[in-house]
Amino acid sequence: MKASLWRAVLVSLAACLVPLAAHAQMDGCNTTLSTAAYSGPADPDAAKMNCDLLRASLIRDRATRYYGSEANSLVQIIDTASPSGAAYVYDVLDQDGKLRLDARSVPDGKGMRCRLRATLPDDTAKSLSALLSTAADPALPAYGPREEVTVNPDGSRNVRLVIDSHDVITRAETPIGTRQFSRHAGSDDPVNRLNNLVIGFANVSPAWDCKAS
Repeated sequence: MKASLWRAVLVSLAACLVPLAAHAQMDGCNTTLSTAAYSGPADPDAAKMNCDLLRASLIRDRATRYYGSEANSLVQIIDTASPSGAAYVYDVLDQDGKLRLDARSVPDGKGMRCRLRATLPDDTAKSLSALLSTAADPALPAYGPREEVTVNPDGSRNVRLVIDSHDVITRAETPIGTRQFSRHAGSDDPVNRLNNLVIGFANVSPAWDCKAS
């Protein structure tokens, strides 16, 4: 076989192995979940939480490679699957008495890399502080139920269980210390409201700076 043909074959094999490696990484996590769920006293929600923390760390590592490391944040939110297809990392930083948002898109491979640096308005900062206090409640579970919640005009709620969850992982510095959470994006509780407050502000900001990777 000619050398050029060998090179083409090797390139083709490498292209196939990259997604397989990523899939194997997730499969390993899924195997851990299955073991935890069916091996007796282990808590399946704790295993799912550990899996989501692993996924979040992989996204955070990619963000560090793309944008460089950041200072410790008051809140970090990692959206694992935004509608654009990219993951997003949102860091809220306390700087000189003001809360600043550093948000970054994290494509898996090539794609637009977008970054937002902005100061949260005072009313948004006040709401965030109140939600951080609520997130300190020990009754709030780390891993929330996978439910899609719709609030009706009369205040009643429709709740539907979801199979394919859009997962958002949150680390929050609360009055009782650091807490970590995983939520379905369509759920409704103080953690999800905290997520939506930060992500909602970022979504309407005109200050995004984007460039092709």
